Amino acid sequence: MKIAMLTKHFNFRNGSSRSVHEVAVRLTARGHEVHIFCNRRPDSYPPRPVLRHVPTLPLGSWARTLTFDWGCRRRIHAEPFDIVHGHGNTIEQDVVTVRICRKANRVARGLSLSRWDPHLWMESRQLSNPRLKRIIALSGMVKKDLQRYYGIASGRIVTIPNGVDAARFHPNLGAVHRDRVRTALGLSKEDFAVLFIASGNYVNRGLLNVLSMVKQRPLNGLKLVVAGGDRPGLFRDRARDQGIEERLIFLPFTDRIEELHSGMDALIFPSYYDTFGNVPLEAMASGLPVIVTAQCGVSELITHGRDGLILKHTEDLDGMAAALGGLMDGERRARIGRAARVTAERYSWDSVAERTLEVYSELIPSGRTT
Repeated sequence: MKIAMLTKHFNFRNGSSRSVHEVAVRLTARGHEVHIFCNRRPDSYPPRPVLRHVPTLPLGSWARTLTFDWGCRRRIHAEPFDIVHGHGNTIEQDVVTVRICRKANRVARGLSLSRWDPHLWMESRQLSNPRLKRIIALSGMVKKDLQRYYGIASGRIVTIPNGVDAARFHPNLGAVHRDRVRTALGLSKEDFAVLFIASGNYVNRGLLNVLSMVKQRPLNGLKLVVAGGDRPGLFRDRARDQGIEERLIFLPFTDRIEELHSGMDALIFPSYYDTFGNVPLEAMASGLPVIVTAQCGVSELITHGRDGLILKHTEDLDGMAAALGGLMDGERRARIGRAARVTAERYSWDSVAERTLEVYSELIPSGRTT
């Protein structure tokens, strides 16, 4: 089978890049020819799957989006593919993985749907394109949002949660890295270290609410470690204004997240709206208890109190403080962490690739491949 995957940013700094890579390498290993059309790409990459550069006009983010889509369409029209699978803002494909329903996201953030929004225009064009045959939703939440806001028939949507590399993210790493990581961060053995990590958009991921909780409902020994790609200076200033700067540690984005996990006691990811959440699933695989909101798709994999904790909403500061306070009990923390690992092990990238291939096979008549 000859497969085209379309993703503008293929840089491994977000869940989309990681999932495209993980599925593509597994399909390649099964003998399929996979081409990844992208604009941003890593400096080095194996020869297979094949990376295909799509240039864009450097005239702002929206111009780059439109010219990437145009460039992809030119290329998939000029070359035969059995399946074209989009993973972002592209209009024409056979299969699209929807990582966010932008209409639902705007509503969740209290924004109007009446104003013209180029992203909503792109989303509408994508979902109404006649070539589109199947939609892969990362969670049941995404599927419900697509049905609610676009009236898409249930039979056209397949729910396939993201996977996790359970070998890379493993509780055993704690024995190797925990003391070194905590020493480097200035954490004592008594500190209760809680990780907040996101590649960007700290506000949507609920960081301001976490800072408010730390200020208004102080927990003795709590240290909040904030890592990722958003504007650390802005949030450090906010923490300083609230008088809690000494209780926070800010770190840049790291490719060695699994080592950072080993030095932590819990993870908090209280998003306003997040269609899945690779960050909590990776932390669960590392044996960390996680706190997420019901508006985060990964919550569908969690049983509250058994393998994680679920907040009703990111602004539930009392619930957030209670969840963190409960995890200060070492026995409870360890019990939930062990159960979290068991849950995460059920979501492998091999199973994601297998289910994705099943979707492709349903769309190709028997015996017809390029």
